[in-house]
Amino acid sequence: MSANKQPANPTVNVVSFGFKNGDPPQANVVMDVRFLKNPFWVEELRPLTGRDQPVRNYVMEQSSAQEFMGNLKALVSHVIPVMFVNQANIDCFTIALGCTGGQHRSVAVAEEVARFLKESYPQYKVSLSHRELDQMTSTCQGEENLALQEGG
Repeated sequence: MSANKQPANPTVNVVSFGFKNGDPPQANVVMDVRFLKNPFWVEELRPLTGRDQPVRNYVMEQSSAQEFMGNLKALVSHVIPVMFVNQANIDCFTIALGCTGGQHRSVAVAEEVARFLKESYPQYKVSLSHRELDQMTSTCQGEENLALQEGG
């Protein structure tokens, strides 16, 4: 039995999406953040996205968001390193975060998760994408779902 070791270039993808725009992307972990108060219902925040600081503040200052982030950070801090070490064929881990439209809450949370991962795990390549804001891209090699999406 050979010793387990971490892949040479482990990648963590963080993806935001909107449930109203289709199924969640294929991911190792999918989290629904629709339990957070929605900035869409605040008129001055509606035209903004979770990339904008006023929306991020609105979302992340909620006590339920802070508790959720603490739990999510603990979860990924435990699972991701173990997954990379114990699963020889895994060199990519994807976390998908969804809200209703994929504009505000999921984007704000995804931005925070990606920042945490980049700061905590400099040995990982961390990629951040927002399905509803950007054209979906991934740095995982061999993802059949992306080939299917591109092919129609």
